Amino acid sequence: MLFSAAFSALLLSLLTSNTLAAVYQSANDMKNLDYDYVVVGGGAAGCVVASRLSENSAVKVLLIEAGPSNEGIEDLAIPYQNAVVQYPGSRFDWNLTTVPQKGLNGHSLPYLRGHALGGSTSTNGMVYSHGYAGEYDKFAASVKDDGFSWAKLVPYMRKNEAFQVPSKVNITGKFDPNVHGFNGAIGTEIHSNDAWLFQPILDAAAQTGGTFTYNQDYNSGSMLGIGWQQTAIKAGQRSSAAAAYINKQSHERKNLDVLVNTLVNRVVANSTQPRPKITAVEFLGGKNGTMQVHARKEVIVSTGTMNTPPLLMRSGLGPDDQLKAAGIQTVLAIPHVGQNLIDHIMIGLPYQVNTTETDDEITRNATLRQNLLEQWRKDHTGRYAEVSDSHIKFSRIPDGASIFNTAADPTASKEGPHYEQLINNNWVFNDPLPETGYFMTMLHFLSSPISHGSIRLNPSDPNGMALIDPGYLNEDFDVFVLRTALRESIQYMRAPAWQKFNATPHFDVTVADNDDTLTEFIRNYVGGGVHCVGTARMVSHDSNDGVVGPDFKVKGVDGLRVVDASVIPYIPSGHTMAVVYALAERASDVIKGV
Repeated sequence: MLFSAAFSALLLSLLTSNTLAAVYQSANDMKNLDYDYVVVGGGAAGCVVASRLSENSAVKVLLIEAGPSNEGIEDLAIPYQNAVVQYPGSRFDWNLTTVPQKGLNGHSLPYLRGHALGGSTSTNGMVYSHGYAGEYDKFAASVKDDGFSWAKLVPYMRKNEAFQVPSKVNITGKFDPNVHGFNGAIGTEIHSNDAWLFQPILDAAAQTGGTFTYNQDYNSGSMLGIGWQQTAIKAGQRSSAAAAYINKQSHERKNLDVLVNTLVNRVVANSTQPRPKITAVEFLGGKNGTMQVHARKEVIVSTGTMNTPPLLMRSGLGPDDQLKAAGIQTVLAIPHVGQNLIDHIMIGLPYQVNTTETDDEITRNATLRQNLLEQWRKDHTGRYAEVSDSHIKFSRIPDGASIFNTAADPTASKEGPHYEQLINNNWVFNDPLPETGYFMTMLHFLSSPISHGSIRLNPSDPNGMALIDPGYLNEDFDVFVLRTALRESIQYMRAPAWQKFNATPHFDVTVADNDDTLTEFIRNYVGGGVHCVGTARMVSHDSNDGVVGPDFKVKGVDGLRVVDASVIPYIPSGHTMAVVYALAERASDVIKGV
């Protein structure tokens, strides 16, 4: 009996050890340095690719993430805490900063990027939006590959999603069940609990008319109008890429290892003739200060729009002049690495209301926060199980707008929005929350910007923060669109439905009376939109531009692919998370040869 008990304990210990050893907190703990695939970056794309590739038990996969694991970190699981974890100075943020922006009167902006397993899906606002059909078809045409069309990507969208239909609340008419997946990885939902502002939002939309037409489901491929926001939440918890694709899988699959807290310095070529062939990645660790892990098949870079260009450039793959200035030997000159940076910029308009049911009291009241936390810990319900924005609207400027005399319409069709409005049940503004009062905010995103920028290596510190220049509001078209959006919101907030709540602007509303004053207001109060794309732009196989082809392979290089938002050639009109999920699902099949 004693032998049997001891043997059982030993067996359990070995099984547990083998399973848990798949997640390494430090490179120094690693026992294996050879894999079939090494995926660099554990964000939205990296988690999907590593998970899908490791479905084949004969393939050994390593996923490397610079930040900590998300497991066991409560703030990364609580939906309402996104404003806490996605904030300058957070240990779960990269704490990036743009260079001074000419279009913002010389201001620099913090640029929020998630620094944890799951990447920004572990810290962001969880908005789940695919965009409209026409922009995918434009994408497909530009890279000469029909696999990126709306019709061909819809199955991957469904594969990614597990829409949650509440059992106790009727949400008929608030979404279209025909355009969702219900058995996928990422849980999605709409607000199922009642809130004071739901009815006035929709009543004011009907009273305002115009672009405020009701859209039952913006994920149908047709975005225009106002409807219920969908968020990546499942059973009261954030449904991140890490939670959905990696946490469980890394403990169950012996062929999937995860290394966290490890910043990859470069990818390494074992030869450069006749073409560079990437076979390893290098990072800090080991007796000699650096370590390498080897990839028998491929290295997949998924470090995101901000971090993929610096990683490629530190590896000798990028613009030759930047590499020389930083003292890096050129492996292959790729001029377009770091170019074509494009982002959704945002700005809020706060309104004071006479109800005490806004979320501002949560910010001010520590006792209330503790009570909500205890409720969430008990059964994952209550205010902490949701976010503060419930409705979303996508709109176009008028077809006859004067700006079209000097600027081309950047959208793929007249189904494409130029701007987005989110309605928040709290204060969202550059200035701090006032000590008293209750607020709601009209938050605006520039959905189809023309302004572009770049990411460059800092020649004096190539291993440090890159020089991030989004080129915000450098183009008159972008300013015109935001002026239109803000003026429309001001008119909307004057609708009779808001009079009951005495909705009063908590900003100088007269700035909207004049184009010049409104432009200055915008330039001084916008924030980064954290939806950046394009810095390793995908192009067709026969194009001499760009960085990767439709197969996600870096042009002119063997053994290396990029799968993340940096490859997207045009910025999607919606928030980019769901777009990246669909692309990564498809990329996984492309890599597997499906």
